[in-house]
Amino acid sequence: MTLPAAFDASALGRMLDGGGQNQNQKLLIIVNDPQRDTNSRCILKAIADEIDLSNARILIAAGSHRFAEPDRRAFEADLTLGLAVGEIAWHDSKADDLVSIAGQWQGHRWLGSPAGAILAIGSVEPHYFAGYSGCHKTATIGVASYADIQTNHAGAISSAARGGKLKNNPVHDGIIEMLRALQSARPVIGVNTVQPGGKIVAINFGDPLTALESSIPTAREHFSQTFKSPADAIIAEVSGALGKSFYQADKGIKNNEWALADGGVFILVAPCDDGIGQDNFLNILKSSTTHAQALQAVSAAGYSLGDHKAVRLRYLTDKSCRAVKLFIVSKSLPASLGKILDAQIHPTLASAIEASGIDQPSNRVRHIKDAGNVCLSVEL
Repeated sequence: MTLPAAFDASALGRMLDGGGQNQNQKLLIIVNDPQRDTNSRCILKAIADEIDLSNARILIAAGSHRFAEPDRRAFEADLTLGLAVGEIAWHDSKADDLVSIAGQWQGHRWLGSPAGAILAIGSVEPHYFAGYSGCHKTATIGVASYADIQTNHAGAISSAARGGKLKNNPVHDGIIEMLRALQSARPVIGVNTVQPGGKIVAINFGDPLTALESSIPTAREHFSQTFKSPADAIIAEVSGALGKSFYQADKGIKNNEWALADGGVFILVAPCDDGIGQDNFLNILKSSTTHAQALQAVSAAGYSLGDHKAVRLRYLTDKSCRAVKLFIVSKSLPASLGKILDAQIHPTLASAIEASGIDQPSNRVRHIKDAGNVCLSVEL
């Protein structure tokens, strides 16, 4: 893959080895896991042309995700093909050997080593409750303890936590605090790609938050659209890594729900070959048919990771809230799941459109091809 001409790999290489002063220290490289489409390999290859990576450690930021051993091996092989690197590890958020990060959060044991810099590689696109994804998330949430991830994600219940919004976003604010704690212990350098449709159109590096700010204008250009009025119906397609399970494909709903009129129709199209995915949030949906009941359930039991999906899904479809009619197009999800999700599940888009009653010539229908990354909004 051709990298943007403006990307100066030599400058990044000099930054990483401190002008040759850090050659005997282990560089820790943190990359996203297979549930994100970040092209970390291209960045690793560019760096390998500038500095020796044979002593570098690679930590795969799995967050709370789990992967089968064959999937891990395949990902590692693709990531490091033709590259000489050191140890590779997968983060386990429930491991017994997590270490304290400046007394503020727990993270992977490799974060506790004082030697060498940390390089975090991420990709920037709207994130439905963290505002934007990027290397700042890779270096924190991606390698944190389950309890710390859960504490941070509890903020996702807030309506201030939404795609493309960083100011006063409780989830983003929490990530910044975690990042600053890590930076107080070790140098952290971030690299962000912007890669619509898999093509890298921009690369920014340096301080992780600076790399984020530098990437946002390009990310907005490719992933964000603003309209003067809400749509009557949205058809949102999610494919690739995010389309493998409903848990991940739900990003296509959350990214774009605020661009839909109350009482409108939302059709999510995703293969969901892995089924529902992480399914803890279904427990709340099974016991709570309304948004108020879902909030009460979380309040009574305390927030658990994924609960925000249940609460916000009920807010979307509850007739006393937004009253949106939800349809899911997937040949892998059982129709019986629809009752729990308060949605209709269809095998084809044509059947979902017919059941929804959308009149495409007269209704304002917006069709999104990359809804897991694209974020629609309405002018306020």
